[in-house]
Amino acid sequence: MTRTKIIAATVCTLVAALLAGGYLLFHGYFDTGTFEIKNAQWSSPKQVAVVGKRSDREATNGDQYFVLIGDHLFSPRELRHAYYGHDVIFRANSDCLTLRWIDPHNIVVTCVDHSIEPGAIAVQQHRSGEVAISYINIPNI
Repeated sequence: MTRTKIIAATVCTLVAALLAGGYLLFHGYFDTGTFEIKNAQWSSPKQVAVVGKRSDREATNGDQYFVLIGDHLFSPRELRHAYYGHDVIFRANSDCLTLRWIDPHNIVVTCVDHSIEPGAIAVQQHRSGEVAISYINIPNI
């Protein structure tokens, strides 16, 4: 093998390792936090909204609570993957969240004690597929 081919193979290997490591990092594979469902509300036998919780003894910003919509109850592994994906419709560091379906195409996310400040909200979607999301006692960001 020529020196150029060795250098090219080494560079390709390093780039592939960096890409794989970045993918794993930004999809939660190295996250040691605990993921669990705190609340689930079904709108039909095939549509559920859940409030998930990510807790970590080493976290500096406290527990995170997030809302997902799916067609089944999520396992801890699925919650972790969704937390780092684009499926989270709401995320904040307050445990005041409740869910209520109006119909299969409309859901209301409520903070029961008005405790969420705008700076505490990390994600706030107003639509997920065919579902419109409304918020009560939660500021719009």
